[in-house]
Amino acid sequence: MATEGTVQPGDVTQRVGVEVIRARGVDVEKLIKMLVANAAAEFASTYYYYTILRMNLAGYEDYKEICEDARLEDGAHWELIVPRIYELGGHLPNDLKEFHDQAGCRARSCRSRRRQSIYSLCCLNPSDALSEAGVLYAT
Repeated sequence: MATEGTVQPGDVTQRVGVEVIRARGVDVEKLIKMLVANAAAEFASTYYYYTILRMNLAGYEDYKEICEDARLEDGAHWELIVPRIYELGGHLPNDLKEFHDQAGCRARSCRSRRRQSIYSLCCLNPSDALSEAGVLYAT
């Protein structure tokens, strides 16, 4: 039998980290929603699009390397955010579309103008393609 003030093994309703940030005035549920939206932006949009862009930069190795750095950075952000969501008692949506929609940008099909422009820019002018994707680089 547990004494007053202790938590039963397996009970995750009073996680120490959650209680500490809650005591400091943070709205934990709002924080979880913000982290899930950020995870969606990191993974379901930028990481995904940088991956496509990188694959289409064959022959432009300097640009490909820059794009790969940005892609790996977004992947690292994803890997850091997801455990925090679960540690706070949150979770990722089981539905990928629902998850992506939290990213703050619409899902694009292969036929969308932006995706086509990325494909064509990759073939014609890699610096414009990286600019379009939001990669900052030095020439």
